[in-house]
Amino acid sequence: MPCVILRDIGGVVVDVVLKESIEAAMEVPEHPVESGAKIADHAWRTPTSASLECVSLDVMGTYEALFAVMKEAEPFSVVTGFTVLDNMLIEKLAPEREPTTGQVLKFTCSLKEVIRVSSQRTRSNGPGSDQRGQGKTQRGQVQAMEVPLPPQRQIQLATGGTLV
Repeated sequence: MPCVILRDIGGVVVDVVLKESIEAAMEVPEHPVESGAKIADHAWRTPTSASLECVSLDVMGTYEALFAVMKEAEPFSVVTGFTVLDNMLIEKLAPEREPTTGQVLKFTCSLKEVIRVSSQRTRSNGPGSDQRGQGKTQRGQVQAMEVPLPPQRQIQLATGGTLV
């Protein structure tokens, strides 16, 4: 039994979705160590993006409605054939016209997830605490150490300031 799912982008119903693709990825930074080998010790998720190639019979109404959703810049959910994508924004709206599709609106809509974070202000621990809220480290007494001069500098000093 076929199942028909109405597709809408930010509340704007589109008649046909010709093609859809979703990209979900992780960022895994690599850092060289010792002999040049690269290690990766952490990762984070990058924003999910989607691209929908669509057709709508209401040329001006659909385009104007999608453009308004894009300008509003308020995140919305999109139901795709793969999954439900939350917190999405229209990143790019690209309509096209050609002789075979001149009477309908054929367009590609690129969407990108907005990853929201929350922040909070806290009060300082009072005088003496640094701006990061970690407080000052008590190091006790630190002895000064004499650092040996490099060989070239030793020669320079021994010869009266000139290098031979």
